[in-house]
Amino acid sequence: MKNSGPESLSKYQIVSGLMTQRRMVRNFTDEPLVPNQARNLINLARSSPRAGNTEGIRYSLLEGENVETYWNITLNENARESFPWPGLLNAPTLIIVWVNPKSYLQRYSEDDKKETGLGEDEKNWSTPYWWVDGGMAAMSILIAAESDDLGSLFFGIFNHENSLKREYSIPTEYNAIGTIALGHPAKHQRASKSTSRERATLEELIF
Repeated sequence: MKNSGPESLSKYQIVSGLMTQRRMVRNFTDEPLVPNQARNLINLARSSPRAGNTEGIRYSLLEGENVETYWNITLNENARESFPWPGLLNAPTLIIVWVNPKSYLQRYSEDDKKETGLGEDEKNWSTPYWWVDGGMAAMSILIAAESDDLGSLFFGIFNHENSLKREYSIPTEYNAIGTIALGHPAKHQRASKSTSRERATLEELIF
Protein backbone atom coordinates (compact mmCIF):
# COMPACT_ATOMS: atom_id res chain seq x y z
CA MET A 1 0.00 0.00 0.00
CA LYS A 2 1.27 3.46 -0.88
CA ASN A 3 2.43 5.46 2.11
CA SER A 4 -0.12 8.17 2.89
CA GLY A 5 1.66 9.66 5.93
CA PRO A 6 3.07 13.21 6.15
CA GLU A 7 6.43 12.03 4.87
CA SER A 8 4.79 11.19 1.52
CA LEU A 9 3.38 14.69 0.99
CA SER A 10 5.10 17.15 -1.29
CA LYS A 11 6.14 20.56 -0.01
CA TYR A 12 3.29 22.06 -2.01
CA GLN A 13 0.75 19.74 -0.39
CA ILE A 14 2.02 20.58 3.09
CA VAL A 15 1.91 24.35 2.51
CA SER A 16 -1.42 24.09 0.71
CA GLY A 17 -2.91 22.24 3.66
CA LEU A 18 -1.69 24.86 6.13
CA MET A 19 -2.95 27.75 3.99
CA THR A 20 -6.40 26.33 3.34
CA GLN A 21 -6.98 24.99 6.86
CA ARG A 22 -5.92 28.20 8.62
CA ARG A 23 -8.79 30.23 10.00
CA MET A 24 -8.98 33.31 12.18
CA VAL A 25 -9.91 32.00 15.63
CA ARG A 26 -11.98 34.29 17.85
CA ASN A 27 -12.81 31.91 20.69
CA PHE A 28 -10.00 30.34 22.72
CA THR A 29 -9.68 28.11 25.74
CA ASP A 30 -7.49 29.39 28.57
CA GLU A 31 -5.03 26.49 28.17
CA PRO A 32 -1.53 28.00 28.06
CA LEU A 33 1.01 27.37 25.34
CA VAL A 34 3.89 25.08 26.17
CA PRO A 35 7.08 26.85 27.30
CA ASN A 36 8.89 28.63 24.46
CA GLN A 37 6.19 27.73 21.92
CA ALA A 38 5.47 31.37 21.06
CA ARG A 39 9.17 32.21 21.00
CA ASN A 40 9.72 29.42 18.50
CA LEU A 41 7.04 30.92 16.22
CA ILE A 42 8.74 34.32 16.38
CA ASN A 43 12.05 32.64 15.63
CA LEU A 44 10.57 31.14 12.46
CA ALA A 45 9.34 34.59 11.42
CA ARG A 46 12.97 35.73 11.35
CA SER A 47 13.18 33.90 8.01
CA SER A 48 10.39 35.94 6.41
CA PRO A 49 11.37 38.27 3.52
CA ARG A 50 12.69 41.73 4.38
CA ALA A 51 13.73 44.50 2.01
CA GLY A 52 17.51 44.64 2.00
CA ASN A 53 17.54 42.19 4.92
CA THR A 54 16.73 45.18 7.09
CA GLU A 55 16.40 44.38 10.79
CA GLY A 56 13.45 46.67 11.37
CA ILE A 57 10.89 44.32 12.92
CA ARG A 58 10.44 43.70 16.63
CA TYR A 59 7.86 41.87 18.74
CA SER A 60 6.17 42.24 22.10
CA LEU A 61 5.52 38.77 23.50
CA LEU A 62 2.75 39.07 26.08
CA GLU A 63 1.79 36.31 28.49
CA GLY A 64 0.22 36.15 31.94
CA GLU A 65 -0.44 39.54 33.53
CA ASN A 66 0.80 41.36 30.43
CA VAL A 67 -2.12 39.93 28.45
CA GLU A 68 -4.58 41.20 31.05
CA THR A 69 -2.91 44.61 30.95
CA TYR A 70 -3.20 44.68 27.16
CA TRP A 71 -6.96 44.16 27.30
CA ASN A 72 -7.37 46.68 30.10
CA ILE A 73 -5.76 49.26 27.84
CA THR A 74 -7.49 48.37 24.58
CA LEU A 75 -10.92 47.18 25.75
CA ASN A 76 -12.38 48.82 28.84
CA GLU A 77 -15.15 47.30 30.94
CA ASN A 78 -17.91 49.25 29.20
CA ALA A 79 -16.72 48.14 25.77
CA ARG A 80 -16.52 44.51 26.90
CA GLU A 81 -20.24 44.41 27.63
CA SER A 82 -21.01 44.65 23.91
CA PHE A 83 -17.83 43.01 22.58
CA PRO A 84 -18.93 40.25 20.18
CA TRP A 85 -15.91 37.99 20.78
CA PRO A 86 -15.50 37.52 24.55
CA GLY A 87 -13.65 34.23 23.98
CA LEU A 88 -10.83 36.18 22.34
CA LEU A 89 -9.84 37.46 25.77
CA ASN A 90 -9.08 33.86 26.82
CA ALA A 91 -6.11 33.67 24.45
CA PRO A 92 -3.10 33.07 26.73
CA THR A 93 -0.55 34.71 24.45
CA LEU A 94 -0.46 37.91 22.40
CA ILE A 95 2.26 39.05 20.00
CA ILE A 96 2.42 42.68 18.88
CA VAL A 97 4.36 43.17 15.65
CA TRP A 98 6.29 46.45 15.45
CA VAL A 99 8.16 48.00 12.52
CA ASN A 100 10.74 50.78 12.43
CA PRO A 101 10.83 52.91 9.25
CA LYS A 102 14.11 54.52 10.35
CA SER A 103 15.83 51.15 10.19
CA TYR A 104 14.97 51.02 6.49
CA LEU A 105 16.33 54.51 5.88
CA GLN A 106 19.55 53.54 7.65
CA ARG A 107 19.87 50.30 5.69
CA TYR A 108 19.28 52.04 2.37
CA SER A 109 21.86 54.69 3.22
CA GLU A 110 24.56 52.02 3.24
CA ASP A 111 26.97 51.76 0.31
CA ASP A 112 25.25 48.88 -1.50
CA LYS A 113 21.84 50.61 -1.42
CA LYS A 114 22.71 54.30 -1.38
CA GLU A 115 22.15 54.85 -5.10
CA THR A 116 18.43 54.01 -4.71
CA GLY A 117 17.83 57.27 -2.83
CA LEU A 118 15.53 55.39 -0.48
CA GLY A 119 17.71 56.18 2.51
CA GLU A 120 17.03 59.90 2.27
CA ASP A 121 13.35 60.11 3.16
CA GLU A 122 10.36 57.87 3.87
CA LYS A 123 8.50 59.73 1.13
CA ASN A 124 10.88 58.27 -1.47
CA TRP A 125 9.40 54.82 -0.88
CA SER A 126 6.51 54.38 -3.31
CA THR A 127 5.72 51.27 -1.30
CA PRO A 128 6.71 51.54 2.40
CA TYR A 129 8.29 48.13 2.72
CA TRP A 130 8.36 48.19 6.52
CA TRP A 131 4.59 47.58 6.38
CA VAL A 132 5.00 44.87 3.74
CA ASP A 133 7.74 43.10 5.69
CA GLY A 134 5.80 43.37 8.93
CA GLY A 135 2.79 41.78 7.25
CA MET A 136 4.94 38.95 5.93
CA ALA A 137 6.35 38.35 9.39
CA ALA A 138 2.85 38.27 10.86
CA MET A 139 1.65 35.83 8.20
CA SER A 140 4.66 33.62 8.89
CA ILE A 141 3.60 33.42 12.54
CA LEU A 142 -0.01 32.63 11.58
CA ILE A 143 1.06 29.77 9.30
CA ALA A 144 3.61 28.49 11.81
CA ALA A 145 0.90 28.52 14.49
CA GLU A 146 -1.34 26.42 12.24
CA SER A 147 1.49 23.93 11.77
CA ASP A 148 1.80 23.72 15.55
CA ASP A 149 -1.92 23.00 16.03
CA LEU A 150 -2.59 26.43 17.52
CA GLY A 151 -5.37 28.86 16.74
CA SER A 152 -4.51 32.44 15.87
CA LEU A 153 -6.10 35.78 15.10
CA PHE A 154 -4.52 38.89 13.62
CA PHE A 155 -6.28 42.12 14.57
CA GLY A 156 -5.65 45.85 14.62
CA ILE A 157 -4.61 48.09 17.51
CA PHE A 158 -6.19 51.26 16.09
CA ASN A 159 -6.00 54.24 18.48
CA HIS A 160 -4.33 52.39 21.37
CA GLU A 161 -0.81 52.27 19.96
CA ASN A 162 0.68 55.10 22.02
CA SER A 163 -0.78 53.72 25.25
CA LEU A 164 0.71 50.30 24.50
CA LYS A 165 4.07 51.86 23.69
CA ARG A 166 4.15 53.57 27.07
CA GLU A 167 3.05 50.45 28.94
CA TYR A 168 5.57 48.11 27.31
CA SER A 169 8.42 50.65 26.91
CA ILE A 170 8.48 50.53 23.10
CA PRO A 171 10.80 53.10 21.45
CA THR A 172 8.88 55.92 19.78
CA GLU A 173 10.25 55.20 16.30
CA TYR A 174 8.39 51.87 16.16
CA ASN A 175 4.87 51.53 14.77
CA ALA A 176 2.54 48.59 15.30
CA ILE A 177 1.03 46.71 12.38
CA GLY A 178 -1.26 44.73 14.69
CA THR A 179 -1.58 42.02 17.31
CA ILE A 180 -1.66 38.23 16.98
CA ALA A 181 -3.64 36.22 19.52
CA LEU A 182 -2.40 32.66 20.02
CA GLY A 183 -3.91 29.74 21.86
CA HIS A 184 -6.02 26.61 21.64
CA PRO A 185 -9.30 27.01 19.77
CA ALA A 186 -12.47 26.48 21.79
CA LYS A 187 -14.87 23.87 20.47
CA HIS A 188 -17.47 26.41 19.38
CA GLN A 189 -16.40 28.99 16.81
CA ARG A 190 -18.83 31.65 15.64
CA ALA A 191 -17.90 32.90 12.20
CA SER A 192 -17.71 36.63 11.57
CA LYS A 193 -20.04 38.19 9.03
CA SER A 194 -17.06 38.70 6.71
CA THR A 195 -16.75 34.96 6.13
CA SER A 196 -20.01 35.00 4.15
CA ARG A 197 -18.36 37.10 1.47
CA GLU A 198 -17.38 35.05 -1.56
CA ARG A 199 -13.75 34.91 -2.55
CA ALA A 200 -12.78 35.99 -6.03
CA THR A 201 -12.04 33.16 -8.45
CA LEU A 202 -8.51 32.55 -9.67
CA GLU A 203 -9.52 33.88 -13.09
CA GLU A 204 -10.80 37.10 -11.52
CA LEU A 205 -7.59 37.61 -9.57
CA ILE A 206 -5.20 37.45 -12.51
CA PHE A 207 -5.10 40.42 -14.90
